[in-house]
Amino acid sequence: MHKRNLLGEIRIMKDLNIKPNFSALQREYGVDRHTIKKYYDNDGIPERKSKNSQSKWDSYLEELDELLKLPHVSYKSVWLYLSHKYGDDLPGDYNSLRNYFYRTGMRKTLHNTPHVLYETDPGKQAQFDWKESLSFHLKDGSLIEFNVFSLTLSYSREHIFIYSKHKGTDDFLHCFIKAINKIGGVCEEYLTDNMSAIVSINGNNRKINSKVNALFKDINSKLRLCKVATPETKGKDENANKFINWIYPYEYKLESEEELIKLIEDTITSDANRQINTGTMMPPTTLFAKEKEYLKPLPSKILLDSYLNNHTKQTVPPTLLVYYKGNKYSVGSDYVSKTVDIYEISNELYIYYQSKLIAKHTITQNKINYAKEHYQEGLSLSLTNKTADEIEEMASNNLEKLKVLGEVKQYGDD
Repeated sequence: MHKRNLLGEIRIMKDLNIKPNFSALQREYGVDRHTIKKYYDNDGIPERKSKNSQSKWDSYLEELDELLKLPHVSYKSVWLYLSHKYGDDLPGDYNSLRNYFYRTGMRKTLHNTPHVLYETDPGKQAQFDWKESLSFHLKDGSLIEFNVFSLTLSYSREHIFIYSKHKGTDDFLHCFIKAINKIGGVCEEYLTDNMSAIVSINGNNRKINSKVNALFKDINSKLRLCKVATPETKGKDENANKFINWIYPYEYKLESEEELIKLIEDTITSDANRQINTGTMMPPTTLFAKEKEYLKPLPSKILLDSYLNNHTKQTVPPTLLVYYKGNKYSVGSDYVSKTVDIYEISNELYIYYQSKLIAKHTITQNKINYAKEHYQEGLSLSLTNKTADEIEEMASNNLEKLKVLGEVKQYGDD
């Protein structure tokens, strides 16, 4: 208050062309007389010292300018790139860098499309999509063209990014299975658009690929498709795709495709899940700690792996033997005349009927491979007048003969 009165009195004296008694004003207001004289000489306006405009970020100016010129690069991606490159040597945090961009006029034009937000219960839904037709230059100038499969849990916004050279049906199955393995569980439903890898469209009719349909049946989950031309219904995953652009500050800096895959599936995924989400105001990792308790368990690894391997279908004959690579393997009598799926995984043969594992055999060079229980069951149905002990004895004898016959046959084949 005293200072404001002093400045007012000085302005009046200046207007009336009265020379002040600086010593008297010093005694009255307790302000140094030399300071009062400066106020008087400056027309009653306090003299302000100019601030030093230098910033610790100035030493990074050239690199920052080059990074912002790259297509698809955002402020956040620049910050993450620098933090991975320089660590604790940086002169400030993300907010400090962003403020520096604004002060210096180094601004990127950001485009945001508004959409209506909605929330889902934990474990209820995940959304997935492709980030398609991406290209990236390695340090030696070679160009890599690829796609990224993106899956986002709707409740926690936990993100999974999977690198893929192609985006056909088998590529989708590989990426989706890898994603749910990383998540460690299955949601009640999955939402996506009408990607050609999983659905064919004929006019108003849409048909989901049979192999994809079988997978979602096996994981006991529902696959929902967005309405045609309305991708905003899966906006949580659409928003997640912006994180893929965080790779571009690394362009011309990575040595190999393997480094690019690690950047996407490890570094970018981890960074994205640590960012505070504007919808939940929490990092996805925090909410995922709760959501994972609501996920349904994964089916057996064998069943999931079966979708990643070639397999055959066969109708079971009365002999109970299905054919695989020149040899025959048995199933139970309940499956005669039914079509089964046959998979080879790690030198084991897995035989399924409607997603249920009905037989497992070690792959051998024997021409005929009956499981004893299958053979006994077949005998008991055809020889109803025999006792259980007689059936068991006959099965043991016949199986031994078949084994010897198979060995002789193999020798003859050689």
